[in-house]
Amino acid sequence: MSALKLKVLISGAGIAGPCLAFWLAKTRLDIFVTIIERAKTPRVSGQAIDIRGAAVEIVKRMKLLEAVKSRHTTEEGIKFVNSSGRDFAQFKTGSFTAEYEILRADLSQLFLEATEDLDNIQYKYGDSIKSLNQTDKDINVTFTGGSEDTFDLVVAADGSTSTTRPLILDETVLQDSYNFLGQYLAFFSIPSRPTDDKLWHWYNAPKGLGIMTRPHRNTSTRGAYLCITTPAHGLRDPTVEAVMDKGTEDKKRLLHEYFEKTGWEAKRVLEGMDHAEDFYMSRAAQVRLSKWTNGRALVLGDAAFATFGIGTSLAIESAYLLAGELSKIQSSADVPRAVEKYEEAFRPFMTKVEELPTGYPQLAWPQTTWGLWIRDSLLWLVSKTKVYKLFQGESAIDWKLPDYDWVDN
Repeated sequence: MSALKLKVLISGAGIAGPCLAFWLAKTRLDIFVTIIERAKTPRVSGQAIDIRGAAVEIVKRMKLLEAVKSRHTTEEGIKFVNSSGRDFAQFKTGSFTAEYEILRADLSQLFLEATEDLDNIQYKYGDSIKSLNQTDKDINVTFTGGSEDTFDLVVAADGSTSTTRPLILDETVLQDSYNFLGQYLAFFSIPSRPTDDKLWHWYNAPKGLGIMTRPHRNTSTRGAYLCITTPAHGLRDPTVEAVMDKGTEDKKRLLHEYFEKTGWEAKRVLEGMDHAEDFYMSRAAQVRLSKWTNGRALVLGDAAFATFGIGTSLAIESAYLLAGELSKIQSSADVPRAVEKYEEAFRPFMTKVEELPTGYPQLAWPQTTWGLWIRDSLLWLVSKTKVYKLFQGESAIDWKLPDYDWVDN
């Protein structure tokens, strides 16, 4: 008996999409996966991310864990500093810094390399989905580039600001699903200095401003992060909003206005930003949906459940689970039920981990000098007493992976 033929379209070539393609290629299905990406080339920018819990085991099963280790950012912990650069609190790996720290572009590249040469996976850059027309038997897709095609399954894995999400889910499901956390973040690389160490440096100034630098595996550069935090979730800064849809130079000018007098290494970071070619700025948001699936289509990763701190691990775990449930189908008619079973299996776990830390991010980036003093005093106390080590046990995102019938490529 010949294997079931299945055509799958994935929107988004970041983390969740390529990971899903990898595991779909390891099913017994005669499958062909198309990954479409709006960007014209793979994205080379992005912050340091980490892999935790069951996602570590999944990456190990992908035979990529050693490659992840070799691309570790080299970060050994974090220290909080004042305007003169003196640290008042320090934490080693296992608290703020995870064991498996890697730049987003590096992890994305590993997943790309693991899938791009497979005969049943193709990447298409510079295009996106314009419309979907779902029937009982398939989904007809029209692309912004003008072409059309038909698929058995469509997966939106194009991030928290997904443009495919509203094409899949009902308006009642989408209502109030994108929640702005009241923070803007800019990421870029700056030249390193001989005096730089292997720690994440975190500096705050009043009005919710923050400057951070983090080590890179590439010793010639260091990651820089500029944060602008408003007093509450949902509260937008009109001045920042005015440039978010404009070009890179407009954003950089605004950041100069906000940070040039904040102290610490502001001058160094801003000068590095002016010459950075990997500059990226975004809004921090959480996505919470009452439903991720609709027949033969669904949202995955950040497009479904963007959250703070563990988004990468959730993307990897959800991709593995979805591919596993699809591996059980006997015909294309079984796709909608397999997609539902994936949501039934993953949502209870997601419910346990989706809540943000109380007061985040506002308590971490206070608005006032008094608020900063309170936060810094608490950090100093926790750091000196080492009480945080009592809470470094089993991760909340550890869970037992289901077993599926995978095959070698």
